Formats: sequence, C-alpha cells, structure tokens
Amino acid sequence: MVGSDLEGDDEAGTRDLRELIEGYDSLPHDHAIEVVVAFGGADKDGWRGMKFTDMSQIKDDSLDGWFGDETSNDAYLRRFGDANMDDEESLKEFLDFLRDEYPEFDVRFLTFWDHGDSYRGFGGDTNFDPEFRTEPLTMDEFADAFQQSEVGVFDLIGFDACFMASIEVAKFVRPHANYMIASEDLEPGHGWLWSDVIRAYEREDSIVEAGRQMVESFVDNVHGGPRSDRRTLSLVDLSRYDDLVAALDPVVEALGAQFSFADEDSAAVASGISRAGAFGGSDRGDAPISIDLKDLTKLMAEKFAGTDFEPLLDDLLEEIDRFVVHSNHDGSVPYANGVSIAAPGDTDSNYSEYKLNDTWLEFQNSYAAFRTGDTVAPIVAQETSDITGTSALFVDQNLTEVSTVYGFVQPIENDDGTVDDVFMVVAELEAQPASSEGEYFAPSWDQRWFTVEYDASEITAWIPASFDGRFEDEYGEFSIYTAEIDFFPDGSIEPELAMLTLYVDEEDMQVFNHAINTYQYVYSSLDDEVGTIRFDKATYQFRPGDDVQFWNYGFNLYDSAFDKWFEASDVVTFTQEPVFRLEELMFVDEYDQPLDYYYAMWAEDVNGNAVLTELYPATP
Repeated sequence: MVGSDLEGDDEAGTRDLRELIEGYDSLPHDHAIEVVVAFGGADKDGWRGMKFTDMSQIKDDSLDGWFGDETSNDAYLRRFGDANMDDEESLKEFLDFLRDEYPEFDVRFLTFWDHGDSYRGFGGDTNFDPEFRTEPLTMDEFADAFQQSEVGVFDLIGFDACFMASIEVAKFVRPHANYMIASEDLEPGHGWLWSDVIRAYEREDSIVEAGRQMVESFVDNVHGGPRSDRRTLSLVDLSRYDDLVAALDPVVEALGAQFSFADEDSAAVASGISRAGAFGGSDRGDAPISIDLKDLTKLMAEKFAGTDFEPLLDDLLEEIDRFVVHSNHDGSVPYANGVSIAAPGDTDSNYSEYKLNDTWLEFQNSYAAFRTGDTVAPIVAQETSDITGTSALFVDQNLTEVSTVYGFVQPIENDDGTVDDVFMVVAELEAQPASSEGEYFAPSWDQRWFTVEYDASEITAWIPASFDGRFEDEYGEFSIYTAEIDFFPDGSIEPELAMLTLYVDEEDMQVFNHAINTYQYVYSSLDDEVGTIRFDKATYQFRPGDDVQFWNYGFNLYDSAFDKWFEASDVVTFTQEPVFRLEELMFVDEYDQPLDYYYAMWAEDVNGNAVLTELYPATP
C-alpha cells in the first residue's frame, strides 16, 4: 500500500485498512488466513518510509485512530525509515520477507494499492516525488523485484489501482501469478470494498470464485461514492496469455502490414481504433493510454465480415473470452470487456520498453506513420439548411468523428497581437448520421444547456459540457457529458486539472449525478517537457468550500492554428451543495448586449485534422 497523496490528502489508505479490520473481525475462522501489509509512501506522520505489519498489529495500530505512529519495538514486523516505495528494492524487501516468513500457505493473494498507469507503472511515493515529475515503479522494476526475490508464483495478483487491466501489465505479471484482477479504467478513490474482499478470499475454496466475488462486490457497492463513477473490474487467466498473443499477432500483421491512404482496409482499421472504447484520455487533447481489446476486435469484425480477415478475428475474440474469466462494470463504461491494450495513437516515448511484443510495436509505428501522414482535413462536399437544422456531407477516407457544436462569435486577441473572430463553443452534442455514408444532420438549438447553482445569491454557472456516450443500467437509459475544469477542492490555493462528468437522464435531460476526476502530468525525466497525463485514483463531488473554473473550446474562424481552450468562467466558490439545471442561456457582449447564437458541425480525421461547417443561426 503506497499511501501517496491518496492517504496524505484524503486518508483513503486509512479507510481501507479499517475496512480490512472490519472484514477480518467478521470472519468465522480468522485463523485460516494471514494478512500482511507493507504500507507507507505518504508525506504524513506514520506513513514515511515503509512498515510491515500483521493483522494483530494493524488492529492495535488503529486504536488511536492513526496508523503508523506506534513506537514500541514490537509494534511492527519491520521498519524501513528511509525506504522509497517507488523503488524496486522496497518491493523486493517485502517479497523476500513473504518468502522467508510465510512459506507454507496453500493459497497466496498479493495486491498493490495506489495510483496505476497501465504499462507506465504503479505507485507514487510523495516523500520522494511530491509533484510526480518522474516515473513511479515501472513494470520492468516490478518484474525484476519478483525475479530477484524468487518468491514463487502467487495464485492471484491484484491492483487496487487505475488502468492496470491491460495486456501489457499481464505480460509482466504472468510469470509470477496464475490470475490477475484489475481495472481497465479509472478506479474511484475509495477503491475496493476491503471488508468484502477479505470475506470472499476466506469464504471461497476456489481463488477463481473468490475473484469473481471481488469483481461483483466492487461493481455493486457504491462504497460512499456516486452511483455511476466508472467502476469496472476483471479477473483474467494468465495461463491463457500466450494463446491470446498467438491469436492477436496474425491479426495485427494482416491489418497493419501496409497502411495506405488509398486503401479501404487501412481506413477501416483507423476507424475502428478511433471508435474503440478508450481509457485515460482527456478532453483537452491528451490521447488515451489504452483501448479495450475486445471492443476493437468486434469493430474490426464488423468491417471485415466475409473477408479473409474474418476467421482471424473470430479466433481472437474466442481467445479474449478465454483469457477474461470474469468482468463487470457499472454501466457507464459499456465498452469495458476486461482487458485493454496500448492505444495505437499513444505517443509515449517509453512504450518500446514495455511493449507487448515487436509485432504490436511495428503495428504502432505503422499506424503512427499512417496517421501523421494524413495532413488533409475532411472536405465539406455539400451543405443544406432549413429551420429544423442542417445537413452536411463530409468526404474523407479517414473520418473518425463528427459532432454538433453550439455557441457564439467573439473577437479574441491572439498571442501575436492580431484579433480574430472565434466561435466559442457553449455546448457539444453528437451529430446524427444520415442515410448516405459521410452525411450527418445537426438539429437547431433551443439554447438550453447545463448549469449549476453554486451560491443561492449568484446566477448559475454555465457548464461547457460535451456529449461522451450513453449507457444503461437497472434504472434506465442515461447519457454522459464531460467538461474540463480547474478544481480547487476545499478552497485550496493551487488548482488541479480535472474532468467533470455529468450523468444525465435522457428522458428529461436532468443531471442525476456527477463525478470529478483530477489528473496531472507525469514526466519520464527532468528533461521531459511534454509528459503524459495520469488520472488520480480519486473521485470527488462538488462540496461547499470548493472553487472551480470552467474551460471551453474556441474555433478561430480565420486560422485554425489558433484554435484553443479558453477560461469559460471566473473562479466560482461553492457555498452550498450543487444544484444542476437545464436552462436557457444568454451571453452578452462588453456592452451588455445579447450575443447571437450559431451552430455548426465539426468533423475530424484520424490525425486530428478538422473542418468546421458554415455557422448557422440557432433559433430557439
């Protein structure tokens, strides 16, 4: 358990240790299992360095309400005052201890608790890296610690962390475990319900059945968080890894051997990659870290039905289903099928170190060359408009996304001092496909959009949200909208980059829940000036005392090179619980005159080349 900022800021580790105690105390035969915890890694009294502790010590340590502060010689099994929990030597120390002190156990389950970043690594000891400027424990270091320790094979290795259910992570884990349990997507800050985890582990004779119960517990128990806060978890059979890769390689070789702009197969592959369920990206333009492997394969199977590729794709789908023993999600990520793979569009310079294999890396490189070689934006071949809306025909072999944007035009000074008209986006919805390929329809707008009341004495704040998908659960059909914000939890001085997610009932377009996920940039070295984003394992909701600033996107109507994100609001302070509304909006110019609304369609190709149609007046 690497406490990091999760413990330092939110005491998430403390809460989970208390859940562990609750579950252990409820066991009918607690002597049947032994629990050992290595914890530390947070810049907080008691959590600096690393300590090993057993269950009786954890319980004693909890009595004063603060873990890690005991001073007696027998309070912990081991103490390492200067340990860095992002160092492979610290992990090896723990594995050596388990090897030497607990050699005779029939079933062994090892879990890693903290931030996760798929193949990029795990952890974040804030005593040594308070701003996450360098890498956490990499997967190479993870594997080296196991190999050097010779601790043997665990029955189950789990990650109570984000994004770790990837085939790349499985590659590093499989020599050291029979099964793996992890999430493809973000995990809420509360993580797993540890009282249920320990009960399932003690109760079930089969580690597979115990893993199934852990998956269901995580998905079914909201655990104090929002009902829909992106919960997905899967149990995979690592003995099927080689068979899965053997089925994937011929597909990758066949589909990626010759990317060409004139080739319909290449366009189909690019379309599938762009449409496949993705994890870890942000609206501000950061590419996802991974995509769901089964969703991608199913999209390819649709494109290549009846071709020579079809049997290869069918074989791959079968192997994915054998590899994923059990998977579930809360409904908000319907494309999560249990295992992800690095997004071919991911430009992380370190991927070659953690690649699945050379076949996938060659595919990555071919796709990257194909994508970056597309320098021509989609063409609007035809446009018609009437009072109901507008239709447009887009011509582009590699078209990946079409949406409808609503907003107003505002003069903005550019960085070079020139002034251009910018179409400021107020709302974004999906465009509706028409009967012809490449043709889409955008309805006119009633000028209503999402707002939030943050202070009863102030006007509501507009939320510049974009449509992000639909899902169903036992309560009905819902839509997801996302917005980029700067988040100041509890009035903190420094903002955190964050994505606000709104869960909307499609029947009446009312927001019934929301979630805030913060993220930050992680850098591979002090010389890395670009970095990659890493979402925090934390889910927030607006509370009194929080400050927030909304951001929206603007299209420069004269030079798309100046398209960029803008501060859509001043920093506002919540003095009450949020009240979300769907309201008719009115924006005014510097003379307090109402601005005219317009709408258009925006189309993008595989390389992000985009075109905006003509602007049309939006009539209420």
